Amino acid sequence: RAAEPCVDGYRAMQARINAVAELYDVISRSATLGPVPAETYLNGIAGSLRSSLLGEGPGVSIVVTAEPVSIRTEHAVTLGLIVNELATNAVKYAFSDGRGRIDIGLRRIDDGVVLTVSDDGIGLSGSAAGKPSSGLGSRFVEAFVRQLGGTMATAAGGPGTTFTVRLPPSVFAEA
Repeated sequence: RAAEPCVDGYRAMQARINAVAELYDVISRSATLGPVPAETYLNGIAGSLRSSLLGEGPGVSIVVTAEPVSIRTEHAVTLGLIVNELATNAVKYAFSDGRGRIDIGLRRIDDGVVLTVSDDGIGLSGSAAGKPSSGLGSRFVEAFVRQLGGTMATAAGGPGTTFTVRLPPSVFAEA
């Protein structure tokens, strides 16, 4: 029953809460409360986004591709919030016609792990590409990336935008 301008804020808050709830659900299924399997966790976040922001229908799809990596429990919430925020922004801003695809990827590299969140939407304007946004969600993402000791780059073109987050090995459990 909230006023229309408040609805987007409530949905964004719901998606953030769902991301944290999904983490705790994944952890609770582990008898040892050990490292969190990245693919399971990321798929859970994608599922939460689908149910809270996308609803039924063929509009926007979210696809997760993750190498078999486990996240240290103490870093999982922060990583999940990064993914949730970037994917939520893509849902909200990338698809002017309500149709598209968001890809969430996680892969090992020599000196850590790379997380990517990309979309095939309208892309950022040329002036915004590669520069921090003034939005609250973007500031959250930048703070979370720093908290994990990572770096983030943005690539925007036609079509779509890709956020690449390089994370140190300390965020992940040994395989």
